[in-house]
Amino acid sequence: MGVLPQGITLSPGGARAYVANRGSDTVSVIDTATHTVVENIGVGAGPTGLAVFPDGTHAYVVNAEANTVTVIATTVIPDQGSTAGGATVTVTGHHLANASAVRFGTAQAAVTANTDTSLTVTSPAGGGVVPVTVTTPGGTGFLGTFYYVPLPALTGISPAAGPVAGSDDEIVITGRNLSGAIDVYFGSTRAVIQSVSDTQVTIRAAGAPGPGGVAVTVITAGGSAVGLTYTYVSQPTVTDISPNTGPTSGGTIVTITGTGLAYAEQVTFNGILAPFEIVSDTSVVATSPPSGAAGPVTVMVTGPDGSTPSGGFTYVADPGI
Repeated sequence: MGVLPQGITLSPGGARAYVANRGSDTVSVIDTATHTVVENIGVGAGPTGLAVFPDGTHAYVVNAEANTVTVIATTVIPDQGSTAGGATVTVTGHHLANASAVRFGTAQAAVTANTDTSLTVTSPAGGGVVPVTVTTPGGTGFLGTFYYVPLPALTGISPAAGPVAGSDDEIVITGRNLSGAIDVYFGSTRAVIQSVSDTQVTIRAAGAPGPGGVAVTVITAGGSAVGLTYTYVSQPTVTDISPNTGPTSGGTIVTITGTGLAYAEQVTFNGILAPFEIVSDTSVVATSPPSGAAGPVTVMVTGPDGSTPSGGFTYVADPGI
C-alpha cells in the first residue's frame, strides 16, 4: 500500500476497499476477500478523503494539497494487467445477468462469476489499451477500459545494503515498466512504497530477522520482477587496530580488523574523516588524518547499522629540531 493512508471507503457490495494514501498520491484498491492490494491508482497531490458513487461505477477523491477532486472509474477493477493475461478482473454495471460474452478488445475473457451487477472474469492475453464490453440477451455495452502492461524489469538498487533493524532512509529501485507497482518485497517482508514512476520505485525497508542478502521482488499489474539483492548488515565489530600509534602529521596506514566491515561507510579519527579502503568483510585499511595535538583518540567505523569504536589510536608529536 502507499504512504500515510488518510481515508478509506468500501464499494457498495463491500468487495473492494479504497484507501487514499496522502504521502504517495495514490489510491490503493484492496480485495476485501483476500486482503490484498490489487491496484494502486495515481491521483492528485495529498489525497485525504474519498467516496464511491452509490451504483459503484465511480469514486471521487479529494486531493487536499492539489485542491482538486479526482474521478476514478471503478467499473473495471483492476483496469491493468499483464500482456500474458490471467488477471482476475471485476466488471461492475447493471443488467449483467446471463452475460454470454465479455471481451477485452476482440479477445474473449473467461467468466468465473456472474450477477446482475457484477462479473468476475479472467483477462485474456492482449496488448495496448482496449475497451471492455459485455454482451447479454439485451445487447452489447461498453463497461470501461483495460490497459495491458508489459512485464517489469529491474536494473539497480541504491543503496544495496542497510541495517537489520530497517531504516526510514529512501531506497531507490530502478528498472522498466514499474508504473503502478503494487508491492515490493525484500525476501518475504513487504517494503513501504514511497513513490513510483515508470523507471523507479522509492521504498523504505522494514527490518529483517538477521543479517544477509535477500531477493528483491517488485510486483506490478504486468507481473513480478526479480534479479536484485538487498543485504541486511549488522553493526560492524572491531577486534584489532594496527599499528595503533602514529605522528600528528598523519599519514599512518592503519589496518582495522573485525567483522561486518564490507559495508563500512566511513572511518573517523577523533571525529575527523579518514581515507579508507575496504579489503574484505574482516579488514579495512585507513590512513590517519593529521591531528592538532598529540595523545590518544577514538577511531570509529560507521556502517549502515551504526558506528562502532575501533579502539584507541595514539598520536605522537613529530620530532623537532
